[in-house]
Amino acid sequence: MMGLFHWQESLQVSTAHRLVTSLEQFRSIVHIIENHDDLAKRVKRIRWQHGAEEIETMEGCRFIIKAGGSAARGLSKPETIHMDEIRELHDMETFAAMRYTLMAAKNPQVNCFSSAGDSHSIVLNQLRERGLAAASGAADDVGYFEWSAPTDEITLENAAFANPGLNITIHPDNIRAVFNDPPDVVMTEVLNRWVQTISSIVGAKEWQECGDETIDLDEDKLTWMAIDISPDRKHCALVGAQKLGSENFIVKLLHTWENSIQLDDRAIANDAAAYCRKYPIEYLLYSRRTSGAVAARLQPAGIPIHDMDADYPQACDELLGAINSGRLKHRNQASLTEQMLSAVQLRRGDGGWVIGRRASQSAVCAAVASALVTHFATRPETEIDILVG
Repeated sequence: MMGLFHWQESLQVSTAHRLVTSLEQFRSIVHIIENHDDLAKRVKRIRWQHGAEEIETMEGCRFIIKAGGSAARGLSKPETIHMDEIRELHDMETFAAMRYTLMAAKNPQVNCFSSAGDSHSIVLNQLRERGLAAASGAADDVGYFEWSAPTDEITLENAAFANPGLNITIHPDNIRAVFNDPPDVVMTEVLNRWVQTISSIVGAKEWQECGDETIDLDEDKLTWMAIDISPDRKHCALVGAQKLGSENFIVKLLHTWENSIQLDDRAIANDAAAYCRKYPIEYLLYSRRTSGAVAARLQPAGIPIHDMDADYPQACDELLGAINSGRLKHRNQASLTEQMLSAVQLRRGDGGWVIGRRASQSAVCAAVASALVTHFATRPETEIDILVG
């Protein structure tokens, strides 16, 4: 409003991850204008064409709504960009498309708004790092303002730090009413705290309770290993598992591979073979869809392999059950934890689900491999699992 009627900015552009969010802002501005005659008299036109909403004043100042991405390219010298929901930007495409339209502006400004995000919120996380660095003395023309709870405790007292409108525009009962919602959602939306993944299938608390750094794989015990490669062929993980008594079992991330272009199947097979010979394995588990080429290289070397595509949905369900019951144990490996808490549920059919490799927005090879070894680590010792009478 100040840009339109006071600062005489020639063009302002507003965008959000979802167009409906920008439209709500647009409607609010129009509502204010229509309820103030002094402002309404200065408006030349209001355009409501979907995806091209625009307000233009008699002085030639314009405020327009644009969808994200390449739709912003070709704009005629905007002065200010408003970007909402930037936690949803998982790459730099939309931000870059908007930001670099300001190169010819006399006094350019980008205003970004968001609640807290997760590890995939690339744009938000980079701006936050810049803001914190600037607060510590780094030379950067950036202003960063954050209202967030100091701890992860879900209480009204903690939420007050992230909600300065509490008892003014926000009633305390409205905040208390959401405390039983999914914790990762409450963390980001109410406490304004960062999480690993907002829609993770594995609970951070449940995973943390499975940690035990006093245990490790035994080189003399029966072992199951699994290998998985990301769909973009840039990440790979090898995971091992062994039973701990009759109920519990340990999962350990043995090796990860990364390549910014594409992984070498032969190199992975050579590395994986060394682990397969170190432990007495029953099978090296894999998926034909992602790791078939690696498995094909290992089989001629005498390493027993087993395709898990048919059992993958069951394995994912067994993994989640083992975590939630505390039967799965791990050594608090940072890489394994990051990938496990990045795993997103992909539903299949009527009630079925799997860990979605693409849906997870990041490499989750270690999580997928953990599910594969869980299938064998939770297998009953005999064909009779439950005795009655």
